[in-house]
Amino acid sequence: MHELSLYGSVPAERHDRLVQQLAGVCCMQPQHAEEIHLVFKARQPVGLEKVQGSGSSQANSQQQQDVQKLRTMLQSGVYFVQLVGTIVNGDIAREDKNDTEASTNGNEPHRLSDARRIEWAFEFKDTPEAGLQAANTRLISRTSLIGGELIPFLDLFGFEYVPNLHDLLSLMFPSYVQRYYVEGKRFYNQETALFLHRIRVLLALQPGQTPTEISNLPPFDEYRLLDASESWTLEASIEITDGKAQELRDRATRQLMSMRETLLPSVRLEKPDRLALDTRIPVRVRQI
Repeated sequence: MHELSLYGSVPAERHDRLVQQLAGVCCMQPQHAEEIHLVFKARQPVGLEKVQGSGSSQANSQQQQDVQKLRTMLQSGVYFVQLVGTIVNGDIAREDKNDTEASTNGNEPHRLSDARRIEWAFEFKDTPEAGLQAANTRLISRTSLIGGELIPFLDLFGFEYVPNLHDLLSLMFPSYVQRYYVEGKRFYNQETALFLHRIRVLLALQPGQTPTEISNLPPFDEYRLLDASESWTLEASIEITDGKAQELRDRATRQLMSMRETLLPSVRLEKPDRLALDTRIPVRVRQI
Protein backbone atom coordinates (compact mmCIF):
# COMPACT_ATOMS: atom_id res chain seq x y z
CA MET A 1 0.00 0.00 0.00
CA HIS A 2 1.18 3.55 -0.77
CA GLU A 3 0.33 6.85 0.86
CA LEU A 4 0.22 10.28 -0.79
CA SER A 5 0.31 13.17 1.67
CA LEU A 6 0.59 16.93 2.20
CA TYR A 7 1.19 18.80 5.46
CA GLY A 8 0.37 22.22 6.83
CA SER A 9 1.09 24.12 10.04
CA VAL A 10 -1.85 25.71 11.87
CA PRO A 11 -1.32 28.35 14.61
CA ALA A 12 -3.26 27.73 17.80
CA GLU A 13 -5.44 30.82 17.31
CA ARG A 14 -6.70 29.48 13.95
CA HIS A 15 -7.52 25.99 15.25
CA ASP A 16 -11.23 26.53 15.94
CA ARG A 17 -11.83 28.26 12.62
CA LEU A 18 -10.14 25.44 10.72
CA VAL A 19 -12.15 22.78 12.55
CA GLN A 20 -15.35 24.53 11.46
CA GLN A 21 -14.12 24.75 7.89
CA LEU A 22 -13.13 21.09 7.80
CA ALA A 23 -16.51 20.09 9.20
CA GLY A 24 -18.20 22.07 6.43
CA VAL A 25 -15.99 20.76 3.64
CA CYS A 26 -16.31 17.13 4.77
CA CYS A 27 -19.96 17.41 5.89
CA MET A 28 -19.24 15.68 9.18
CA GLN A 29 -18.46 16.36 12.79
CA PRO A 30 -14.85 15.88 13.85
CA GLN A 31 -13.88 12.47 15.17
CA HIS A 32 -11.75 12.83 18.30
CA ALA A 33 -8.54 10.81 18.11
CA GLU A 34 -5.99 9.84 20.76
CA GLU A 35 -2.95 7.70 20.02
CA ILE A 36 0.05 6.39 21.89
CA HIS A 37 3.12 5.86 19.70
CA LEU A 38 5.94 3.54 20.74
CA VAL A 39 9.06 3.84 18.58
CA PHE A 40 11.44 0.95 17.91
CA LYS A 41 14.73 0.61 16.06
CA ALA A 42 15.54 -2.29 13.75
CA ARG A 43 18.96 -3.91 13.89
CA GLN A 44 21.11 -5.52 11.26
CA PRO A 45 21.26 -9.32 11.21
CA VAL A 46 23.84 -10.94 13.44
CA GLY A 47 26.82 -12.47 11.63
CA LEU A 48 27.03 -9.97 8.77
CA GLU A 49 30.81 -9.82 9.14
CA LYS A 50 31.03 -13.55 8.49
CA VAL A 51 29.62 -13.26 4.99
CA GLN A 52 32.48 -13.27 2.49
CA GLY A 53 32.95 -10.28 0.24
CA SER A 54 32.70 -10.28 -3.53
CA GLY A 55 36.48 -10.10 -3.84
CA SER A 56 37.05 -13.43 -2.11
CA SER A 57 37.93 -16.49 -4.14
CA GLN A 58 34.91 -18.64 -4.85
CA ALA A 59 34.41 -22.10 -6.31
CA ASN A 60 32.51 -20.66 -9.27
CA SER A 61 31.14 -17.38 -10.55
CA GLN A 62 27.54 -18.29 -9.69
CA GLN A 63 28.42 -18.79 -6.03
CA GLN A 64 30.26 -15.45 -6.06
CA GLN A 65 27.17 -13.73 -7.43
CA ASP A 66 24.96 -15.37 -4.80
CA VAL A 67 27.24 -14.24 -1.99
CA GLN A 68 27.28 -10.69 -3.33
CA LYS A 69 23.47 -10.63 -3.48
CA LEU A 70 23.33 -11.86 0.11
CA ARG A 71 25.73 -9.17 1.32
CA THR A 72 23.75 -6.47 -0.51
CA MET A 73 20.53 -7.66 1.08
CA LEU A 74 21.98 -7.79 4.60
CA GLN A 75 23.58 -4.34 4.25
CA SER A 76 20.38 -2.72 3.03
CA GLY A 77 18.85 0.05 5.11
CA VAL A 78 16.93 -0.68 8.29
CA TYR A 79 14.13 1.49 9.62
CA PHE A 80 12.41 2.84 12.67
CA VAL A 81 8.96 1.35 13.16
CA GLN A 82 6.14 2.10 15.57
CA LEU A 83 3.44 0.48 17.62
CA VAL A 84 0.46 2.80 17.31
CA GLY A 85 -2.13 2.43 20.06
CA THR A 86 -5.52 4.00 19.41
CA ILE A 87 -7.31 4.87 22.65
CA VAL A 88 -11.00 3.97 22.47
CA ASN A 89 -13.97 4.17 24.83
CA GLY A 90 -13.16 7.35 26.66
CA ASP A 91 -11.30 10.61 26.74
CA ILE A 92 -7.88 10.55 28.29
CA ALA A 93 -7.67 11.43 32.01
CA ARG A 94 -11.21 12.85 32.13
CA GLU A 95 -13.85 11.49 34.49
CA ASP A 96 -17.41 10.64 33.62
CA LYS A 97 -19.73 13.59 34.23
CA ASN A 98 -21.86 11.37 36.48
CA ASP A 99 -18.96 10.66 38.85
CA THR A 100 -20.05 13.30 41.35
CA GLU A 101 -23.64 12.08 41.39
CA ALA A 102 -22.50 8.49 41.92
CA SER A 103 -20.29 9.54 44.81
CA THR A 104 -23.12 11.37 46.56
CA ASN A 105 -25.24 8.21 46.35
CA GLY A 106 -22.59 6.27 48.25
CA ASN A 107 -21.53 4.25 45.23
CA GLU A 108 -18.06 3.91 43.79
CA PRO A 109 -17.61 6.53 41.06
CA HIS A 110 -17.34 5.14 37.55
CA ARG A 111 -14.38 6.63 35.69
CA LEU A 112 -13.78 6.65 31.98
CA SER A 113 -10.26 5.46 32.68
CA ASP A 114 -11.78 2.14 33.79
CA ALA A 115 -13.44 1.72 30.39
CA ARG A 116 -10.58 2.88 28.18
CA ARG A 117 -8.54 0.41 26.21
CA ILE A 118 -5.87 0.55 23.52
CA GLU A 119 -6.08 -1.08 20.11
CA TRP A 120 -2.54 -1.67 18.88
CA ALA A 121 -1.23 -1.78 15.32
CA PHE A 122 2.25 -2.34 13.93
CA GLU A 123 3.09 0.47 11.51
CA PHE A 124 5.88 0.93 8.99
CA LYS A 125 6.29 4.01 6.79
CA ASP A 126 9.08 4.17 4.26
CA THR A 127 11.04 7.31 3.38
CA PRO A 128 9.11 9.28 0.70
CA GLU A 129 10.14 8.66 -2.88
CA ALA A 130 12.51 11.09 -4.56
CA GLY A 131 11.34 13.06 -7.57
CA LEU A 132 9.14 15.95 -8.61
CA GLN A 133 5.80 14.56 -7.48
CA ALA A 134 3.22 17.08 -6.29
CA ALA A 135 2.76 15.16 -3.01
CA ASN A 136 4.87 12.94 -0.80
CA THR A 137 4.53 9.32 -1.91
CA ARG A 138 5.77 6.44 0.20
CA LEU A 139 5.20 2.79 0.95
CA ILE A 140 3.30 2.08 4.17
CA SER A 141 2.18 -1.00 6.05
CA ARG A 142 -0.19 -1.32 9.00
CA THR A 143 -1.06 -4.56 10.79
CA SER A 144 -3.45 -4.89 13.72
CA LEU A 145 -2.09 -6.69 16.79
CA ILE A 146 -4.40 -8.39 19.27
CA GLY A 147 -3.25 -9.61 22.68
CA GLY A 148 0.08 -11.05 23.68
CA GLU A 149 3.28 -9.44 24.91
CA LEU A 150 3.96 -6.90 22.20
CA ILE A 151 7.43 -5.70 23.18
CA PRO A 152 9.01 -9.20 23.45
CA PHE A 153 7.29 -9.99 20.16
CA LEU A 154 9.04 -7.10 18.42
CA ASP A 155 12.32 -7.96 20.10
CA LEU A 156 12.18 -11.43 18.53
CA PHE A 157 11.71 -9.81 15.12
CA GLY A 158 14.88 -7.78 15.48
CA PHE A 159 13.77 -4.39 16.81
CA GLU A 160 16.07 -3.11 19.51
CA TYR A 161 16.33 -0.29 22.02
CA VAL A 162 18.52 2.73 21.26
CA PRO A 163 21.25 2.57 23.97
CA ASN A 164 21.01 5.22 26.69
CA LEU A 165 22.79 4.48 29.96
CA HIS A 166 20.71 7.10 31.78
CA ASP A 167 17.39 5.57 30.79
CA LEU A 168 15.90 2.89 33.03
CA LEU A 169 13.98 1.54 30.06
CA SER A 170 17.20 0.15 28.59
CA LEU A 171 17.24 -2.36 31.43
CA MET A 172 13.55 -3.20 31.40
CA PHE A 173 12.61 -3.24 27.71
CA PRO A 174 15.59 -4.01 25.45
CA SER A 175 13.69 -3.31 22.22
CA TYR A 176 11.85 -0.15 23.27
CA VAL A 177 12.97 3.34 22.16
CA GLN A 178 10.54 6.01 23.25
CA ARG A 179 6.85 6.94 23.32
CA TYR A 180 4.73 9.99 22.65
CA TYR A 181 1.05 10.95 22.65
CA VAL A 182 -0.93 12.34 19.71
CA GLU A 183 -4.22 14.19 20.14
CA GLY A 184 -6.33 15.41 17.27
CA LYS A 185 -9.44 15.35 15.13
CA ARG A 186 -10.06 13.31 12.01
CA PHE A 187 -12.16 14.21 8.97
CA TYR A 188 -12.84 12.33 5.74
CA ASN A 189 -13.74 13.61 2.27
CA GLN A 190 -14.09 10.92 -0.39
CA GLU A 191 -10.71 9.08 -0.25
CA THR A 192 -8.93 11.95 1.51
CA ALA A 193 -8.22 11.60 5.24
CA LEU A 194 -7.57 14.81 7.17
CA PHE A 195 -5.87 14.62 10.57
CA LEU A 196 -5.51 17.82 12.58
CA HIS A 197 -3.22 16.94 15.46
CA ARG A 198 -0.38 17.86 17.77
CA ILE A 199 2.15 15.87 19.79
CA ARG A 200 2.60 15.74 23.54
CA VAL A 201 5.62 14.37 25.35
CA LEU A 202 5.00 11.50 27.76
CA LEU A 203 6.92 11.31 31.02
CA ALA A 204 9.45 8.53 31.48
CA LEU A 205 8.10 5.27 32.82
CA GLN A 206 8.88 4.24 36.36
CA PRO A 207 10.61 0.91 37.09
CA GLY A 208 8.19 -1.97 36.69
CA GLN A 209 5.79 -0.10 34.40
CA THR A 210 4.96 -1.38 30.93
CA PRO A 211 4.57 1.11 28.04
CA THR A 212 1.70 -0.86 26.50
CA GLU A 213 -0.48 -0.67 29.62
CA ILE A 214 -3.03 2.14 29.59
CA SER A 215 -3.01 2.23 33.39
CA ASN A 216 0.53 3.61 33.20
CA LEU A 217 -0.53 6.76 31.34
CA PRO A 218 0.01 9.87 33.48
CA PRO A 219 -2.74 12.43 34.16
CA PHE A 220 -3.46 14.56 31.12
CA ASP A 221 -2.31 17.81 32.74
CA GLU A 222 1.20 16.33 33.04
CA TYR A 223 1.55 15.99 29.27
CA ARG A 224 3.83 18.65 27.77
CA LEU A 225 3.36 19.87 24.21
CA LEU A 226 6.32 19.13 21.97
CA ASP A 227 5.82 22.49 20.21
CA ALA A 228 5.84 25.29 22.78
CA SER A 229 3.86 27.53 20.39
CA GLU A 230 0.89 25.12 20.76
CA SER A 231 0.46 24.99 16.98
CA TRP A 232 -1.28 22.13 15.19
CA THR A 233 -0.35 20.07 12.13
CA LEU A 234 -2.85 19.21 9.41
CA GLU A 235 -2.06 16.06 7.45
CA ALA A 236 -4.01 15.37 4.26
CA SER A 237 -3.43 11.86 2.93
CA ILE A 238 -4.80 9.27 0.54
CA GLU A 239 -3.92 5.57 0.62
CA ILE A 240 -3.85 3.56 -2.60
CA THR A 241 -3.52 -0.20 -2.84
CA ASP A 242 -1.18 -0.24 -5.84
CA GLY A 243 1.46 2.47 -5.88
CA LYS A 244 2.68 1.36 -9.31
CA ALA A 245 -0.68 2.04 -10.93
CA GLN A 246 -0.23 5.47 -12.49
CA GLU A 247 -3.97 6.01 -12.88
CA LEU A 248 -4.53 5.58 -9.12
CA ARG A 249 -1.61 7.88 -8.30
CA ASP A 250 -2.87 10.58 -10.66
CA ARG A 251 -6.40 10.44 -9.27
CA ALA A 252 -5.14 10.62 -5.67
CA THR A 253 -2.88 13.56 -6.57
CA ARG A 254 -5.78 15.44 -8.17
CA GLN A 255 -7.91 14.95 -5.05
CA LEU A 256 -5.13 16.21 -2.79
CA MET A 257 -4.55 19.26 -4.98
CA SER A 258 -8.27 19.99 -4.96
CA MET A 259 -8.35 19.79 -1.16
CA ARG A 260 -5.29 22.02 -1.00
CA GLU A 261 -7.05 24.73 -3.03
CA THR A 262 -10.21 24.44 -0.94
CA LEU A 263 -8.36 24.93 2.34
CA LEU A 264 -5.96 27.58 1.07
CA PRO A 265 -7.73 30.47 2.88
CA SER A 266 -7.05 28.80 6.24
CA VAL A 267 -3.95 26.64 5.84
CA ARG A 268 -1.30 26.08 3.20
CA LEU A 269 -0.79 22.38 2.53
CA GLU A 270 2.69 21.68 1.24
CA LYS A 271 5.05 18.86 0.40
CA PRO A 272 7.82 18.96 3.02
CA ASP A 273 11.41 17.94 2.45
CA ARG A 274 11.36 14.16 2.01
CA LEU A 275 14.35 13.74 4.31
CA ALA A 276 12.37 15.39 7.11
CA LEU A 277 10.24 12.22 6.98
CA ASP A 278 13.22 9.88 6.67
CA THR A 279 12.60 6.71 8.70
CA ARG A 280 15.91 5.03 7.87
CA ILE A 281 18.50 4.27 10.51
CA PRO A 282 22.08 5.29 9.71
CA VAL A 283 24.03 2.13 8.99
CA ARG A 284 27.81 1.94 9.18
CA VAL A 285 29.15 -0.46 6.57
CA ARG A 286 31.74 -2.71 8.19
CA GLN A 287 34.85 -3.60 6.22
CA ILE A 288 36.04 -7.17 6.57
